[in-house]
Parts: sequence; C-alpha cells; structure tokens
Amino acid sequence: MQKLNIPCIKTGEFAKLCGTNKRTLFHYDEIGLFSPAYTDEKGYRYYSENQCDVFFTITCLKELGMPLKEIKEYISHQSPAAIEELLEAQQIKVAAELEQLRRIQTVINTKLSLLHRARELRNITGLSPVFLETQENDQLLILSNPIFSDDHDQIFSALCEHISQCSRYHLNSGYPYGAMLPLSGLRTQDWETYGYFFTETCQPLEKIPPSAETYKKKAGTYAVVYLRGNYYESEGAFRKLLAYLEEHLLTPGEFIYKEAVLDELSAKEEEYLTRISICCKEY
Repeated sequence: MQKLNIPCIKTGEFAKLCGTNKRTLFHYDEIGLFSPAYTDEKGYRYYSENQCDVFFTITCLKELGMPLKEIKEYISHQSPAAIEELLEAQQIKVAAELEQLRRIQTVINTKLSLLHRARELRNITGLSPVFLETQENDQLLILSNPIFSDDHDQIFSALCEHISQCSRYHLNSGYPYGAMLPLSGLRTQDWETYGYFFTETCQPLEKIPPSAETYKKKAGTYAVVYLRGNYYESEGAFRKLLAYLEEHLLTPGEFIYKEAVLDELSAKEEEYLTRISICCKEY
C-alpha cells in the first residue's frame, strides 16, 4: 500500500477524465505499463491528475499501432533520451502516414470531380457535338516511354511500364491514364498510332523523380468531343474534331488527348465516357 501527499481521484473518475474505462486501467496496471499513484489497504486504486499526460501519450502510441510491450519498455526507462528516441521514430511514422492520407484524399477528390463531370454529361449518347472548353491552368502529365507506333505489343508494354512507374512513385492522383496521339498521323487517317500514355498528377514538380518524364499540358481553349461507350471506337471522334478545326480555321496543337471521364470503376462498358480533345488556343 502506498499513500501520496498529492490530490488523487478514483479509478472511475480518472477513466472518465481520460476518455477510457476502468477495465483498461486495470489491465495496464496488471502488465506494469501504467499503475495508479497509490493503492489503499482495501485495494482501491487512485490516480493523480498529472498522470493524465502519461496516459494520453500511451494512448497515442497505441493508436499508432505500437505494441503495449514496446511502449512499456520505453516508459520503464524513464529516461529523456529514451523517450526522445521513441517520439522521433514515431514522428517519422506519422509523417509518412499523413502523406499517405493526403494522397488518398487527393484520389477521392479527383474521382468525385470526375463523377460530377460525368453527371453533367449524362445525356450524351454515342458522339457528342464539338465543344470549346477552357482549361484554366497548366496540367502536369507523367508520360510513358515514347511509342509512336501502332504495334500492339509495343503499345501494351509502354502502358504497363507507365502504370508501374506511377504506382511505384505514388504519382497517380486518381485520374485514369490517357493517351496522346500525334495529330500528324491522324491527318493521314492513321487512327492507331499512339505517341504516349499519360497520367495527370497533382504532385508538385519537385516531388517527381528525375526518371519520370513530364509534360506540361498548356492552359488554353480545347476543342472537345465526348464518346459514350467503347474507349477504342474513337475514329468518329477524331474525324469530327479534324473537320471542326478545318471548318473554323483553328490552329491545333501537336497532340490529341484521349482520357476517361467515366471508366470501369463506376460504369459498364456501354456507359464509359471518354473525353477526346485538342488545344486550339494556348494562354
């Protein structure tokens, strides 16, 4: 039995103060992790209010996934150096988890934005008319290895490597991968030659590894056609865009962009929605 000349409160009151329950406090005492300030002759436990901070720290470490045995080992040393080592290690872990949560939040926001855009275009069937849309800001794209071929094996290999790289370096911000087709090929009715695959990213340029090829898709006005259904049945969209450019005497950019708005994540194939666009005026 131990008595202290400091104000103490009973187990239930301390549990309420710390947002826990008596069972947890009893367990922590039994394993020697966190004991009451004193126990009276009848076995009743009493805690000092200044023990709240210690309990709170234990709770935080436990929520981070740290085993109670490991927490006990650090706390039993009661050394500033030991607890500093522990907290610095957990600081690194928390920073990594926060970064992961930020990436997940970005992906969720991106997917919601795409779904909202798809809802606005829900009345489109087949091919839409040509729209002129404004891209307010430059977009940063992660590019695949250059393809410039209609060879299926080469195209598929470039796509697989591109997806792998984006995953490896956490570059995907929730946008489905897209394709860039050279305008020069489309003008000769070559509908199958791909220039690059791309994935739009929200990562700042300084966080992108040097090994990743990037491309700045310029802000400006884009001529756009939406395709409902099979992503690959896009010849009609290409023809419609080329005819529109010629009719309105517009000077186009170097590439036509194909990118999903609604894909297999949320729709059946006949409901897929693809955006096919080309810049006709840079800002």
